Amino acid sequence: MRQIAAELGWSPTTAYRYFKSKEEILAAVRASAFNRFCEVIEKATHSSPDARTCARSVGQAYLGFALKNPDAYRLMFDIRQAEVTGNAELAEALARARRNMTAYVAPLIHEGILRGDAQALGQMLWAAAHGLVMLRLSGIVGSDTELRRLHETTMSTLVRGAHQTQAGSRGTDALEVRKPTPVRKGARRSP
Repeated sequence: MRQIAAELGWSPTTAYRYFKSKEEILAAVRASAFNRFCEVIEKATHSSPDARTCARSVGQAYLGFALKNPDAYRLMFDIRQAEVTGNAELAEALARARRNMTAYVAPLIHEGILRGDAQALGQMLWAAAHGLVMLRLSGIVGSDTELRRLHETTMSTLVRGAHQTQAGSRGTDALEVRKPTPVRKGARRSP
């Protein structure tokens, strides 16, 4: 709280005139970060009438936001924070982010590029991008160039897989998961 106040040029108690608690301040900061993120993703989603071009733009916008705003990105997804219940601004920002991370997938399904449920596919693609970004921010992925290369390869692989398989019969599965064929003892696996 002292650091936040110092950054704003306030006394440590000034923030409490506007917010009830530290958690409420963090919720407001997270909501602001999510909304800035959404503005970037929305712009990319509407960047072209071509679904593939939009999807690539969304991916690049996602990486760009995370790399330009690493502290905000980490804070958006910081699981150590106490869950703030009843914070309408944060709840709406999170809902907006969820909508944005699936909105660009529906045209890909409509054009036959992907098959499956837009919501589930969007969540999977988001999870993959998020995992790669966190690997970069933690230093496991060594450079932004390596991150972009891994992102392109990962997304291309997921899109190919989602194109080649049908949605599961229960209607909620995005992709049909095939169980591996058991290998008999002593038998050799083919590469």
